[in-house]
Order: sequence, then C-alpha cells, then structure tokens
Amino acid sequence: MSNRSNEETDEPLIANDRNYYKVEKWTKDGSKVERMLYAGSNLDKAREIFAAAIYHRPRIRLTIRQRSRVLEEWPKAAP
Repeated sequence: MSNRSNEETDEPLIANDRNYYKVEKWTKDGSKVERMLYAGSNLDKAREIFAAAIYHRPRIRLTIRQRSRVLEEWPKAAP
C-alpha cells in the first residue's frame, strides 16, 4: 500500500505527470524558473516551504503551482 500524501520528487516532469504541487523560485525578472524548491503531493508542506522561503528572503520570487495552475505567488500580483 502506497502513502501518496507524502510522495516527493526532484524531477519537474515527474511532478507534472503526477500532478504534484511545486514550489518554484523564479529569476529576478520573472522570465523563467531558476530552481524547484519542492515537488510533492502534500500541499501543506508546499505552503510551509513557500512561507519559510519568504520569511528568510522577502525579495524572492516564488510560486506554488500544480502543472500550469498557479495557486500562490510572491510577491503578490497587482490587481
């Protein structure tokens, strides 16, 4: 029996295939992903990593995504 609530990967393509949540650090200009900080099936863990990264580096550019759907982003987009 597999516990899917705690699965993680380091591979972006596997994360997309399995519909995982990804915390991604973007370049300063926001044009591309610089690094994937987390990819896994646990949204709570993704949010913890997202919040911790913002706390330690307030000027960082981050998203939490599930495939192409953006769930959260930092800094917040202007309305």
